[in-house]
Amino acid sequence: MQGDRQLPSTPFRRRTLLKGALGGAAALGLGSSLAACSDDGGSSSSGGKAVVRVWSWYSDQEDQFPKLIEKFQAAHSNITIENRIFGTPDQYLPALQAAVAGGDVPEIFAPHTRALTYGTGGVSADLKKDLGDDFLKDFFDSANQEYTLDGKQYAVGWMAQTFGLFYNPDLLKKAGVGEDEIETWDDLIAAAAKIRAIGKHPVALSCNPTTSSLDFFLPLLTQVADDPTFYLKLDQLQDGLTYEDPKVVQALELNQKIVKGGVFQPGTTGTSGDQVPQIFYTEKSAMLFNGSWSPQGLSKDAPPAFAKKYKVMKTPAIAPGKRHWCANQAGAGWAVSETSKNKDAALEFLRFLYSADQYSPTMNDSNSMPATKSAAARIELPIMKQMTSWLLDGDGCPHIPFGPGSVAAGDPLSKIFDGTGEPAAVAKEMQQAVQNAKGG
Repeated sequence: MQGDRQLPSTPFRRRTLLKGALGGAAALGLGSSLAACSDDGGSSSSGGKAVVRVWSWYSDQEDQFPKLIEKFQAAHSNITIENRIFGTPDQYLPALQAAVAGGDVPEIFAPHTRALTYGTGGVSADLKKDLGDDFLKDFFDSANQEYTLDGKQYAVGWMAQTFGLFYNPDLLKKAGVGEDEIETWDDLIAAAAKIRAIGKHPVALSCNPTTSSLDFFLPLLTQVADDPTFYLKLDQLQDGLTYEDPKVVQALELNQKIVKGGVFQPGTTGTSGDQVPQIFYTEKSAMLFNGSWSPQGLSKDAPPAFAKKYKVMKTPAIAPGKRHWCANQAGAGWAVSETSKNKDAALEFLRFLYSADQYSPTMNDSNSMPATKSAAARIELPIMKQMTSWLLDGDGCPHIPFGPGSVAAGDPLSKIFDGTGEPAAVAKEMQQAVQNAKGG
């Protein structure tokens, strides 16, 4: 049955996932959570049935969850699913943290950016052990990698995401820019000059909150290193990597070059994630750098004529012939409580959610990007299908800071976007910010 639910007025935005994501195990109360676990694992039964509480802020599937739950309960008369969707991560996190601190963790929950912290703290289960490689191998590698540490996987992706350049073909034509002309960042900088000449912003971008700037920057690390594991190692501060590494500085130099090339609208650090689509669909900009959730919002908010004409292209490459690395991880995922007596029932519901007959239709019906390769091959919405094809081609790379303190790198990074910092100095500040945030 459906639990209490608060719904946001706008679709899920990945950048809200990162707001307030700082904090370590102490802030989450992990030190006392296991000791506080009740013997019955919290809400363990209802009328003799095992209760599986599912907590998230995933309103994208608000219409689909009741149907999924009804189907599952019809086939599993001994299990009751209680689904609770909170309005936003800001509303969700305090409730989850209180549950963790009190030792009464929902059987299935959205782990936010703390998936690894919860895993190493004994709160969430190792799904590699509980679900097995055969189950996990269908997920995009980058979706599995973000939740994996020391050979254990503490969550699975629910909705994947990638980023691209959404564009207005009419404005590109007016500026004399061909739709197939933009392969590299240099091409985009050249096109930006032509677009500004017709009185339009080239690309609308949000760097507010400052963590949003990481969405644009982190894939540049992969482009410079040509290695999708580089940021994973940096995120965990492995192999002696720091933000002062030459590859990080080189990526910051590329980012600065793009900014100084006049690619973005003025004031990116003061433009929110909800404002940039408006800049785009009111035709103040020719393009929009944003995530694969954009078609959901544009279908609701943009004029119908605009919603029919806009298109999307890959993120530019670092040089001709190079791979168009694009951000790809799961901004939404599921973790399972390690301590609940109803863990087995939770795992059974999780298997059901990802079964072929349920997962693909759910993602299609909600215009969402799936986290598995098999479901990605069955996407129906044309633009979503196009963006997902980039991931199936192997262009996806990590872009979500899950490591201890990693989100703090966004604050000094904003200086590249507002023109107040130089790459080497900003790299040093990023390293210091991350170290301070992780308490080291």
